[in-house]
Amino acid sequence: MDIIDKNIFFSITQTFDYVPFTQSEGWWAYNSVKDENRYAFFVDDAKQPSIACMGYKMQKFGLKMLEIAGECLIDRNNLSSKKIRDFYKEIAQIGYDMVEVNSSLPYNALYEIGIRQAGFLRPAGLFSTPLTILLDLRKPIEYDKNWQNNLRRTEKHQLTFAPATHLTNKDIEDYLFMHNEMVNRKQFNDGLSYDKLKILLCNSYFKLFFVEDEQHKRIAGMLIYERNNNAISILSTVSAEGKQKSAAYFRDREIYRFLKEQGVLFFDRGRISPAAHKKNNIFLFKNGVKGDYLLYCGEFSWYKRHIYRPLMYFVKKYLFKRVEL
Repeated sequence: MDIIDKNIFFSITQTFDYVPFTQSEGWWAYNSVKDENRYAFFVDDAKQPSIACMGYKMQKFGLKMLEIAGECLIDRNNLSSKKIRDFYKEIAQIGYDMVEVNSSLPYNALYEIGIRQAGFLRPAGLFSTPLTILLDLRKPIEYDKNWQNNLRRTEKHQLTFAPATHLTNKDIEDYLFMHNEMVNRKQFNDGLSYDKLKILLCNSYFKLFFVEDEQHKRIAGMLIYERNNNAISILSTVSAEGKQKSAAYFRDREIYRFLKEQGVLFFDRGRISPAAHKKNNIFLFKNGVKGDYLLYCGEFSWYKRHIYRPLMYFVKKYLFKRVEL
């Protein structure tokens, strides 16, 4: 395995078949506004690369930690457990106290075999859902009755679908305004800012879409990542007015139509979280579009000492107050 700099990493992965948004140059820039040196970059063989990843470096409680949000593959259909095993085994030997991986690769038993053989286990608690819905845009999209009713309701409001094909500062401001209104309404904070969103959208793989009302006021939006004929929902928002006019239903339907016309084959709904609490409302919305349920490879962790395994569960659940999914 080779440890490389970011320029070589992004040059190598430019030709890879599978590069999740969390491993893209845009996502690196988005998360590196304050510190460009917070990531480390790895490839199995710089001369003949087949797997690569960037990892977020942290130091907390006197421990060195590495978080890897997925990996890049030169050919996702030619995966071997040996390649996964050798790659992650070497990463575990670099000198970190903890290595946490959260892969969005569609579930593959060879991946799980390889990463387990490298010494990784499922963490004591899961704090991200490994489930999603994948839409095949080559087929007619089907909607449940709730979606059908809401789509009919949008007809009386004369909504307009507006892709931000030539991005402007106003596009970013409008999206951020709606987003901030939504997070205040739902009482959470994800740290999204104008500067970070602008940096992300400078990367051509990230695209912004809007829904406008009769007065051309923007009342819903979505940020997607589209690469190699595949797209995934990253962020979506709807204003209070947009909720009243069912703009989110109109937005999603029009995005599917637009992407299909652009030659995109598959659309990932961006994880679903069926639950027994209020998060289930998000699941019900996403589940109203009929697609294929998909399981990601998900979370795996390696710890230098066994005690770190329950310790990290305690930290995430009780200090960071994350919700188990």
